[in-house]
Amino acid sequence: MQIIQEIKDINSNIKRGIALGNFDGIHIGHQKLINSLLNLCSINKIEPCIYTFANHTLPIISKTKSIKYITSIDMKQKIFREMGISELILNKFDSSLMSLSPEEFIKNILVEKLNCKVAVVGFDYHFGYKAEGNVGLLKKLGQKYDFEVVVIDPVMIDDEIVSSSYIRTYLKEGNIKKVNKYLGRYFSLYSTVIHGDARGGDLLGFPTANISLDTLQLLPKPGVYATLIKINNEFYMGATSVGNKPTFEGKEQSVETFILDFTGDLYDKDIEVIFVEFIRDEYKFKSPEALTEQIKKDVETIKNTLQDKYNMLR
Repeated sequence: MQIIQEIKDINSNIKRGIALGNFDGIHIGHQKLINSLLNLCSINKIEPCIYTFANHTLPIISKTKSIKYITSIDMKQKIFREMGISELILNKFDSSLMSLSPEEFIKNILVEKLNCKVAVVGFDYHFGYKAEGNVGLLKKLGQKYDFEVVVIDPVMIDDEIVSSSYIRTYLKEGNIKKVNKYLGRYFSLYSTVIHGDARGGDLLGFPTANISLDTLQLLPKPGVYATLIKINNEFYMGATSVGNKPTFEGKEQSVETFILDFTGDLYDKDIEVIFVEFIRDEYKFKSPEALTEQIKKDVETIKNTLQDKYNMLR
C-alpha cells in the first residue's frame, strides 16, 4: 500500500475508486464501506484508494480542543493494508482545505487530482466548506463530473447505528465487549515499550511492559483488563492496567501489562495490546502488599477468561 501525504505527489493518470471519510475506529460500518469499494474497484479494474485526513477535522472546523482518536494513524495503515487498499491518502486538514466549497473540493481534488471514477461514502457523509455538501449533492456532482457515487447504509446493532461516537462512549465506560462488537475486532493499542518506574518487578513481583502513549489516543476507562499481547507474531496472555496508579499517587495516565509466561527484554520493541475483557475498576490499595495480592487474583481471573481464546491462537 502506498501512503501519500501531499496531493501534489499523486499520479493523476491512475483511475481510482475512492472511499471518503474520517474512518476513526474503522468499525464494522467502515469495513462494509471499504469492502464495497474493493468489490467495485475489482469490477471496474481501477485502484482502490482511501482519502482521509492525517488529523481530525472537528478542531479545525469548530475551533474546539483536539479530539482523541480511537485508532491511531499507524493502526489505520495496518488495517487498510490488510484489507487490500492500494493507496492511502493522508491529507492534512487545514483552513485552506476547509475553505473549499463542496464543488471546489470535488472538482479540484477528487476529479482533477485523484481521477475518481467511483466514490464510496457513508450515509451521513459531509464535505466542503462548513460541511455544506451531503450525499445528495455528491450524487449530483458525480453526474456532472462523470463518476459513480455509492452510498452505504448504516449498520445497526442493538437498535443503534454503529458509529465512532458510540464507540468512544463505550470505551470511556470500559464496555470493551460492546466496543469490540462495534469494531468487528478487538480494540488494541500498538506502540513501543518504554521504561517505567520499575515498581512492577522490583516491588510487586510482577514485571510489566509500559507502552508509549500518544496524548491524542483515547484510552479505555481506568481499570484492569484481560488482554492478549502480540509480540513478533506470537500471542501471550496479559493483565493490563490502564490508569494513573493511585496506590502510588500517580498523576499521569499509563498502560502497563504483566505478560504471562514471557521472559525477555522488550524495551524499544513494538507490541500490540489487544483488549478482550474488563476485569475490575482501578483502586487505591492501602499498601503495595495488598496490591500484589489483588494482582495475583487478577492473573487467575484473566487466565480463566482468556484460556480458550489463547489456545485458538497458538
